[in-house]
Amino acid sequence: MQCDVANRKEKAVKRTAPMAMFLHSLTVVWYASEGHKDFQIPVRPWYWWKTEPSFADMLTTLRRKSWEDKLSKVPLDTTPHEDNLNLLTYLATLAG
Repeated sequence: MQCDVANRKEKAVKRTAPMAMFLHSLTVVWYASEGHKDFQIPVRPWYWWKTEPSFADMLTTLRRKSWEDKLSKVPLDTTPHEDNLNLLTYLATLAG
């Protein structure tokens, strides 16, 4: 199976890395200022000593907070049980 590069134009190639760095920086700044308050250490029995977040953990936290914000606007009379809503939010953040 052959995998082609998505960027074929010179300008697109030159813009991809700076945009990725910019989005990475925005995520880290958000995490440092707000997101760290909501960080939940994932259950990883094979990595029990881990206490500091990786960039993937920061992204997962950002996704979870985004989903929580969106789902909090759903009227309560149409919302499933709270446990189901928490599970849905958690699973949505893992979709990466």
